[in-house]
Amino acid sequence: MKRSLSIRAYLFISHAILLATSLGAIGFIWSRNEYHVLTQELQKLLIQRVELLSNVVGHEIGEHGSVVFEWEEFPQIQIDGNIRAVYVDNSGVLHELVHDTVNPREADLFLQLSSEYYLKDNSFSTIVDMQQESTSLYAASPVFDASQQRIGMVCLLMPIEYLDAYIARLRLILAGAILFVILLGAGGSTLLTNYFSRQFTRAQGLAATVAEGDYHLRIPEEGPTELRDLSSYLNQLAGKLQEQVRVRRTLLANVAHELARPLAGLQLGIESLRKGAIQDADLADDLLVNMGQTIHRLEGLVDDITLAAQPENRPIELHPSALALEPFLQGIATRFWSLADSRGIRLEVQIEAGLPSAYADERRLNQIMGNLVDNAIKFTPRGGVIRLHAERADENGIRIKVHDSGSGFSREEIERLFEPFYQGDVGRRIKQGMGLGLAIARQLAQAHGGTLELRNHPDGGALAVLTLPIATA
Repeated sequence: MKRSLSIRAYLFISHAILLATSLGAIGFIWSRNEYHVLTQELQKLLIQRVELLSNVVGHEIGEHGSVVFEWEEFPQIQIDGNIRAVYVDNSGVLHELVHDTVNPREADLFLQLSSEYYLKDNSFSTIVDMQQESTSLYAASPVFDASQQRIGMVCLLMPIEYLDAYIARLRLILAGAILFVILLGAGGSTLLTNYFSRQFTRAQGLAATVAEGDYHLRIPEEGPTELRDLSSYLNQLAGKLQEQVRVRRTLLANVAHELARPLAGLQLGIESLRKGAIQDADLADDLLVNMGQTIHRLEGLVDDITLAAQPENRPIELHPSALALEPFLQGIATRFWSLADSRGIRLEVQIEAGLPSAYADERRLNQIMGNLVDNAIKFTPRGGVIRLHAERADENGIRIKVHDSGSGFSREEIERLFEPFYQGDVGRRIKQGMGLGLAIARQLAQAHGGTLELRNHPDGGALAVLTLPIATA
């Protein structure tokens, strides 16, 4: 399998790229801005000097007819060795204001620029321009005589190559700072990635353990919200898988237990018939009745298992019709009479007079009532009574009650009795049933549009209350 970078490496690389890109962009923008600010400051300085110089030159020409003078007499102008200063008269003749400072190339540039500005605007004021691919600043200002007639122009040229060197040094310093910050960020990134990857490694270990079929491992739910949620979901997944395994094992054990007794009874009945019991009509009839009831219980068991295995999002298929409850409940009592009688339990059926028919699927209602009555028989002591009572609940519903004289439920049991495979303290002690009956009964009741509730009867014992819709004409 092709190996890829670990999440730690991805986080480290992404942090380094982010830091380098961000700081590089900031440094570039800052250096460009610094260059622009310095250039503007130099432009302001050059404007001040060229305007002062144009006034001085105009005064000197008016007084002495010459433009060569001693700079020491005008300290406010401060023309240093880096600045080239010339005077260009109206005839286009160039006069150096500082001897031997302007080379021929610069002289040609002065004449070219001065002629361009003369042609461009005959009444120009101070002008600043960038020349020679931004390596020099050029400034020009007109010179006037005493009668305010323009007699020429003063031009200054300031090389700014040193600014490039200055910016280059700044960028070098900035590059060092970026490298330092990247190293610092790398250290912090390493700490963060170690922290994050540790939790991811735990999650990976849990996932691998679950994939191998071990669902007992849990991981700490810590770290940022996303990691806590991931850990929580993985723990929940492992817990649900563990519960499913437990349920599956419980189901298999309960099915084996539930099948063992009726199959043993069927085998015993068949052996008895083979050994001559069939010659005794009464005995044979009793055996066949018991075998029929056993087969009926097995059918109910198969129905319960089939319904329990059905996906939760799949609707239960029903075929409801008008169902008279008196003969139906009498049939339920007859079906369980032999089992109840063998345990010394009396079954009673009470039907409210004038009770309308229920709108129900007879087969599924038989399954509901079979589970309720069978459950009542399991938990009713010898000599007890189980009463089946049907009455009208309201104008739209019918209520069927199953009341036994057993020990009833504890508060904790009532909250869990509808959980699949939960049997309660009594159920675990007697070891009967799969723990599916009540859960399936409620599921079927809800599919009918009714309800199923369990509670303790005020006179003692357990009470199951089933509501069903009334059949309409």
